[in-house]
Amino acid sequence: MADDLRSFSIDEARSIAISAQGFADPRPAPGSVTSDDLDRVMRTVNIVQIDTINVLVRTQYMPFFSRLGPYPLEMLHRYAYEERKLFEYYAHAAALTPMAHLPLLRHRMSEWKPWRQWTEVMDESPGLLESMLGEIRTNGPMEVADFDHKGERYGYWSTSTTKLALETLMFQGRFAVSDRINSARRYDLIERVVPENILNIDLSREEACRRMMKLAISSLGIATDYDLADYYRIRRGEAQAPLKSLAETGEIERVRVEGIASPTYALPGIEPPSEHLNACAIVSPFDSVAWHRNRLEWFFDFYYKIEIYVPPKKRRYGYYVMPFILGNRFVARVDLKADRKASALRVPGAFLEEGCDDELVSGRLARELRLLADWLGLDRIVIGRRGKFTSALRAAVKSL
Repeated sequence: MADDLRSFSIDEARSIAISAQGFADPRPAPGSVTSDDLDRVMRTVNIVQIDTINVLVRTQYMPFFSRLGPYPLEMLHRYAYEERKLFEYYAHAAALTPMAHLPLLRHRMSEWKPWRQWTEVMDESPGLLESMLGEIRTNGPMEVADFDHKGERYGYWSTSTTKLALETLMFQGRFAVSDRINSARRYDLIERVVPENILNIDLSREEACRRMMKLAISSLGIATDYDLADYYRIRRGEAQAPLKSLAETGEIERVRVEGIASPTYALPGIEPPSEHLNACAIVSPFDSVAWHRNRLEWFFDFYYKIEIYVPPKKRRYGYYVMPFILGNRFVARVDLKADRKASALRVPGAFLEEGCDDELVSGRLARELRLLADWLGLDRIVIGRRGKFTSALRAAVKSL
């Protein structure tokens, strides 16, 4: 019955959610991050989104920094592609997931339907897919640049026929991403990338969705059915059956959160942290803690929109704006850019959320910016003038 549901205040729910995403865990001592720490982050978030935007650092590197602090960038590449700990596919979006989770995505590969334009391209080039399979089977891993004839280009991104074909084979699960050179994918036969014992696991679509929902609740801690479905980009309607099943077996718990009307779930018996949360992190726009923008509003009272594709004059905050978490709240946001030529971390804009202490937030944020600059090998932090919070932040940076 509804009256039997455990209830949480919104403040308690925020603490549970931030903790579940790994922000309350102590960071390793500087210079001591190991692959065990990367393991811990992946067990916590389960999915790390990939994006080629390199205004600051490529997206997939930032979630590890946010939770662990500075670590060698090459460590993640080695962990993902050389040690084969991670697999690249479309889980939430283009993303890295633990290699062992590949069976959860196999039904997406078998059910994948190409977009209309892709179908037309393939129809115009019969035999292209099999030809590429043959080339890579013979030559080993290849990227788009390795092919002599790229074919016509299509669409907004001016994607070549070769790229469309390689992506088609990856979506179908016949190719896998073997490596990345800078941001360019290198493709290989999936059986040469994924261990046989993982590749041969066969899960039904229903069982895969059930397991994904269970992983989603472990990563979110407490969440609405909207949030849980969005984590693995499962349709909300399709998520209802696995959520019901998990609730019936006691693997998740239906709860009530102050001010939240949607059906809400939590890990069984979960309790909010007994002490003040010591989370402190600048997070990427593509971090899993910020994926579902509605969740940011109804759980954290934080409106966020990435403005990369908004015309400059219409931007409210800036081009590449990153939220800042302190305790169990999103307390500020900063527009960031790595100016590698000038060896500067540029902060064109900084904005404090209403009701937050500017002295406290500016001091903690300044130290995080210093860590970030050092991690990226940038000597200076240059604070711009967009936003009222820039004055306090500039003073805090100067006092470091």
